[in-house]
Parts: sequence; C-alpha cells; structure tokens
Amino acid sequence: MKKYRIELEANDLGQILEGLRIREESWRNTAIYLRDGYFPDDTFVCEECSDEQEAENIANFYQRIILNLEQQRDKQDANPSISDRRLYLDGKSDGQLNLITRVEANWPQLCKLSQQQIREELTKLIDEICDE
Repeated sequence: MKKYRIELEANDLGQILEGLRIREESWRNTAIYLRDGYFPDDTFVCEECSDEQEAENIANFYQRIILNLEQQRDKQDANPSISDRRLYLDGKSDGQLNLITRVEANWPQLCKLSQQQIREELTKLIDEICDE
C-alpha cells in the first residue's frame, strides 16, 4: 500500500477532519434511512448506494481515516520535539545520498576525531532524518 506524508497547519487539519466527519455522518444517516425507513434529521440528503451495508462500509471507511488522522495528530501533540520537525527522508536510496551529503558537510570536523569518535558522529548523522 502506497503511503504519503503530508504537512498541514493545525487549522487545515481541523477543517479536513470536520469535512470527513460530515461525510461519515451522512453515510451513517443513509444506512439508518435504508434500514429503518426514516430521515434522521431535517437536513438529511440520502447518499446513493445499493444498500444499508454499503452505506455502513463507506461510513466505516471515513471513520478509519478520521481515527488515523487524529491518532497521528495526538501523537505529535504529545511529543512536541517530533511535531516541530519535518520528515526529511523516507526512502533507502535518498537516505544514503543524504548520509553522504551530511558526511561531506561534516568531514573537516570528522577528520580531527579518533576512530571511536568518528563512529559515534556517523551514527548521529544516520539518526538525523528530521530537519530542525
């Protein structure tokens, strides 16, 4: 499954979550209408689908997205040092190129260190996958 990393301002994420919640509610109301035969509220507009189960499945799909976004947001809010950073690299080949760039940039300082210190510094460079 292909994944994306997207940066959003907090307000933008809030707007997206609100929109997703409205869509989820609409599909849940459609399932209620198809199952029980009544409109859940005065502003209800039935979504187009084949049956109650399809409406529930689509509502669950929206719920899963909402929960995923909320969990990611909450995790970042709980750890400000992560939430203030931007993921720099994710792929292996890009990571190798990034490491080479970091070693080149730090080469003058690395040459002055002992073998053990060089190893420690290189390990730090590997771990720096986020930009400050």
